Amino acid sequence: MLNKLLFHRFPNIKSWLTRLQYELVSTFDKDKNAIFMNFGYTAHHKENNLLPLAAEDEIHRYPMQLYHHVAKSIEWNNMDALEVSSGRGGGANFIMRYFKPKSYTGVDFSTRAIEFCREHYSLDGLKFHHGNAEALSFPDNSFDVVLNVEASLYYPNITKFFEHVKRVLKPNGYFLYTDLRYEEKVEIWHAQLKNMGLKLIKEEEITENVLKAMEMDRERRMQLVDKYVPAILRKSFYHFAGLTPDLPDGMPHLDNRRYWYFVLQKI
Repeated sequence: MLNKLLFHRFPNIKSWLTRLQYELVSTFDKDKNAIFMNFGYTAHHKENNLLPLAAEDEIHRYPMQLYHHVAKSIEWNNMDALEVSSGRGGGANFIMRYFKPKSYTGVDFSTRAIEFCREHYSLDGLKFHHGNAEALSFPDNSFDVVLNVEASLYYPNITKFFEHVKRVLKPNGYFLYTDLRYEEKVEIWHAQLKNMGLKLIKEEEITENVLKAMEMDRERRMQLVDKYVPAILRKSFYHFAGLTPDLPDGMPHLDNRRYWYFVLQKI
């Protein structure tokens, strides 16, 4: 409870601790078992069809389905794309293989994550750079698509990030964006998005879909924490992964946060 109060009053503490956890993931996991850092998505509990995946991708089904849900609203042919906070590159690799844009650049603050991506992915047109979401170094009008998945809640200054997104997008380019916020901050967050000056094409609350994916993927996520994280740090990482194994039902949680998905366009 004390941690939660501190995080609400001093969000930079939470940002710093979360960045430290991301760095530790790259320290603990030297292979490709933890290449996605998002909570996942599913709709097949609503009688929707499962996303067809290659056999080797099945283990990452739910995080991949979140990327698919974010990416499917636009046509990717001949697109130059930028993912801000690309993490360990699972989403970048997925979109390059399944949607086939002309190029895809991943940017992340973690030097370990960028090193991992450069070592593990070798697709034509896919590249990774170290960078800061609030100070993107690319020229104006550089990309047809900017994508950001479950990362901006930890940015100290979301307005700076949104300004850079608008700046680096080409005219008619798309901002594909999904993230979560505490219930009491959702209205402010939506207002910040509106102030970007981009055209809102689509918005959708997907909290139920994310929670269901977390439930269905729970065992795999727990096994990853148990395998890679030292015992003294596991409780923190369980919470980081949205898990509560010490409670009687052990169900996944979002800490009273709501999850949304947006498609915006620079007109």
